Amino acid sequence: MTEQSTSAPLNSGAVVRPARQRALPFNVRTSEGKPRVVVVGCSGHARVVLDAIEEADSYCIVGLLDAFKLPGTELLGYKTIGLEEDLLPLLSASVCDCAFVAIGDNWKRRGVVERLKQTAPNVSFATVIHPTAHVARGVQIGPGTVIMAGASVGTGCRIGAFCILNTGSSLDHDGTMEDYVSLAPRAVTGGGVHIGRFSVVAIGATLSHDVRIGEHSVIGAGATVLDDIRSGVVAYGTPARVVRERAPGDPYLKSPNRDTRSPYATHEHSTRGSYRPNELTIVASDDPMWNEWLDRVPHDFFHTAEYHRIQEQGIGAQAQLMVYGTPDKFVAWPCLIQSVNGISSTSGPEFCDVTSAYGFCGPLTHQCLADRDFLGKAQEAILNEWGHQSALSAFTRFHPLLGNHDAFMSSRNVSGGHGKMADISHLGSTVVIDLVRTPEEIWNGYTRQARQSLRRCVQSGIIAKEDPDWEHFEAFIRIYYATMKRNHANTYYFFPTHYLKALKSATATHGSLLVANYEDNVIAAGLLIEYRGIVNLHLLATDDAFAHLSPSKLIVHAAQMWAKSRGNYALHLGGGRGGRDDDSLFRFKSLFSHTIFPFYVGCWVLNKPMYEFLSEERRKQASALKDRKLEPLYFPAYRAPFVQRTAALTTLNGDD
Repeated sequence: MTEQSTSAPLNSGAVVRPARQRALPFNVRTSEGKPRVVVVGCSGHARVVLDAIEEADSYCIVGLLDAFKLPGTELLGYKTIGLEEDLLPLLSASVCDCAFVAIGDNWKRRGVVERLKQTAPNVSFATVIHPTAHVARGVQIGPGTVIMAGASVGTGCRIGAFCILNTGSSLDHDGTMEDYVSLAPRAVTGGGVHIGRFSVVAIGATLSHDVRIGEHSVIGAGATVLDDIRSGVVAYGTPARVVRERAPGDPYLKSPNRDTRSPYATHEHSTRGSYRPNELTIVASDDPMWNEWLDRVPHDFFHTAEYHRIQEQGIGAQAQLMVYGTPDKFVAWPCLIQSVNGISSTSGPEFCDVTSAYGFCGPLTHQCLADRDFLGKAQEAILNEWGHQSALSAFTRFHPLLGNHDAFMSSRNVSGGHGKMADISHLGSTVVIDLVRTPEEIWNGYTRQARQSLRRCVQSGIIAKEDPDWEHFEAFIRIYYATMKRNHANTYYFFPTHYLKALKSATATHGSLLVANYEDNVIAAGLLIEYRGIVNLHLLATDDAFAHLSPSKLIVHAAQMWAKSRGNYALHLGGGRGGRDDDSLFRFKSLFSHTIFPFYVGCWVLNKPMYEFLSEERRKQASALKDRKLEPLYFPAYRAPFVQRTAALTTLNGDD
């Protein structure tokens, strides 16, 4: 909560101003040196926010971010310059200094804010006050709040973060609005009113002195509130009376239809919780059946329900295990369904796409490898289901050691409705240390350069050891972020702290942390995932100040010794950036083994016209940026991140 004192006379005259034409290129700082802000959202509410920012003249607007909009999206002369996930590179490149979330719905605004905080943990949020608003001295105003034209805030008031005081609204003396509260146009409160988080006071409503409104409640348009209103309700009338219950996130003024199909609802020929031949079973990540299916077939930790629940929280997606067949013969395909926000299909729900959990995953088969007809029907049924869920594309990373790509190679060109196109391609290779060999054979399998580096590490006094209690986990997170920044990694790999902590919890007995210590400093660390004989060196990081000592090599060697001592048969180091075999990351891993496995990815375009349309819009966004371009070969193309034009990365959403 920050304190801001602002006082301005009300503008009593009606003034019509021409539309401004002074929008600046997004990467230009004004001569006045004002902070540069990106506005997130392109709705009607965003237009009012843009006008307030312009009139206050305290920020330079550099452009808009939105999950996706139709071509030519432009508000008051400002154009969309990227997606929500592009905020971090824009901040890192000093294109902008802060953000403002211009989403009118309190619950949805909170969702966007949380996603931005995950993407860019250090982001700051602007506070916007229209110059015709009257704000008494000493009023406390939280970040991300907007006070619109003609609004009035009395002395002693406290306004939380990400609130909206709309046009002509009034919060009288000593009033309190907690976080994510909205006063609609001409809503009026008496003195000492307290409004709980996420609540809404609709157009023209009046709150009497000292009343309290609970959390997640709505006061209907024109209502008069004389007594306290509890949390989680909708109240109308004069005097206001509770007319129904309201759950967090429900629409403001319409009764929610609990039977409405969600954007990810299953097709009528799918089943949940039961199974029949030639039909789909769709299992949620909180259903014990997920792991019961997997227990029948070789798989890795990346396939499990526990891991997919972390991914759900990390990227705001919905995890599904698509199962075709019966326990005796089936295809099981774990996936994540994520929204393509802002674009709706003709059938109503928003478009979505299908992606793969970070790591090595892909569909699994049981007792059906020889039955190509069954495999083709299974793939077609799953792709059709995704089409009914309004998915535009599907992507998966196959597991090199499990070789699960082979089952789908012959059915790679499955066609049908929605304009499907498919491609299962060999992207590169991954490096594996064969732990079945003797310690001497493994050591001799290292290159001479690796062995020399390891001897130097030991001579320098670097010690690598297991951290079974994860005491150095915070140090690992710090070093990991620094490593990603040093390597100019895609924002996708700046995993938020809460995600890494959730990963630590979910791995439980399957995870371990290795650290390299030098003069009482943790200078490198690796996060291992051990599961069914395979150990994945999932994340590896080195402190910039000690990179010249090559402590990461000692971490790899320690991981090999740890994994072998526990009876595992393979240490999977992974591949290069984008799965390539010609980059420094792959060469580093190849220092430790010449055993490689092919790495395949699968890409399906399920709705070709809309896919190409949105991809072209993404290219247009990139062409407007002077020093940025789209990462080539990224799939799906409409989510391709911006990279420096000088960079030569070639990435297909299959990065290791």
